[in-house]
Amino acid sequence: MNTISKVFVLMLITLWPNQILAQNLIITACNKTLYKELCRKTLQNDPESRAATSLEVLAKVALKNATSTATQIHDQVKKLLKSASKPIKAALTDCNELYQDALEQLDDTNTAFITKNYDISTYVSAAMDDADTCDQSIEEMAPGKSPIGSQGTTFSQLCSIVLALAKQVNG
Repeated sequence: MNTISKVFVLMLITLWPNQILAQNLIITACNKTLYKELCRKTLQNDPESRAATSLEVLAKVALKNATSTATQIHDQVKKLLKSASKPIKAALTDCNELYQDALEQLDDTNTAFITKNYDISTYVSAAMDDADTCDQSIEEMAPGKSPIGSQGTTFSQLCSIVLALAKQVNG
């Protein structure tokens, strides 16, 4: 066997078991969440979690995705505010503030992970409440189809996943 073949075989032997372990960890962890499919899809699509060897890494990846979704919604709300009609403008103004607060709550959650203070449910729950309040505000001001679409629901589901994974970290 030539040198390249030996290196390839060695890499395969060392990397493959880690990927199998990470995949099993993702499946096992996601099976304990309310949104199993979204959890698996989110974690399996992220290179960091595909190499994960701990639940903490998976929880941090889920948090990163929840934060990304909140940022996208916040950016979308700011863009919609520029051309919104009066009834929806008030609701979008509320949503702008609410998603800014949600992002701050998620930042506090990240800090809690870094400092190993795993009592993060307060922060994540507050972020979820912000999203729900935004949805309610839009529904009251402009009943019908939300300009945010299903992203608010996805955000809340990702937060639920973060909570479930963090609970598993705590055992």
